[in-house]
Amino acid sequence: MYNQIKSVEKLILSGKKVFTTGDLAVLWEITNRNRLRDRIKYYLKNKRLQSIHRGIYVYDNNYTREDIAQKLFPLSYISLYTTSQIYGLTFQYYSDIYSIALKSKKYEIDGTIYIYHKVKESIFYNTIGLTNNGRYTIASKERTICDMLYVFPKISFDNLREINIKKLEEVSKIYDNRRLEKSINNIILDINKHDRS
Repeated sequence: MYNQIKSVEKLILSGKKVFTTGDLAVLWEITNRNRLRDRIKYYLKNKRLQSIHRGIYVYDNNYTREDIAQKLFPLSYISLYTTSQIYGLTFQYYSDIYSIALKSKKYEIDGTIYIYHKVKESIFYNTIGLTNNGRYTIASKERTICDMLYVFPKISFDNLREINIKKLEEVSKIYDNRRLEKSINNIILDINKHDRS
């Protein structure tokens, strides 16, 4: 019983909400795969853990869909329509969770579709405009705008107030894409025009 409480405490103290099998091995300091599998089975049976997808677990229901997105595909960050909605850049509601990754993938869990759009390594590994809150990595407003224009060139935004123009220009350079930079320049002209009026 003590070991069970201690193991769950380690999950709680980690600050994370969703765990992969690899996360559990590190937190519980278990290198033997059979021992790890047995412990996971034990906690699932005793309802101290629940499986939400193959190889992905939670200890309670206090997690977000963004937490899941990061664990489904660890080499990714939340962006596109999801962050566009969070920041009020677009007013349309999107129930799917969109991320940027090194591969395009799609998963469905509990009625939510998790969509990953591929970008070049040089873009993905550049951390300008990205923040990690300890649970997942998320794009800033400026990075979201650039990601959206890179992946969906014809996209338009409903609200571009409170955009940091200097950051927007800085982020746009990492894509090495003339079309995107032209779109960003047009957005900046519109923002400046709006500010002057």
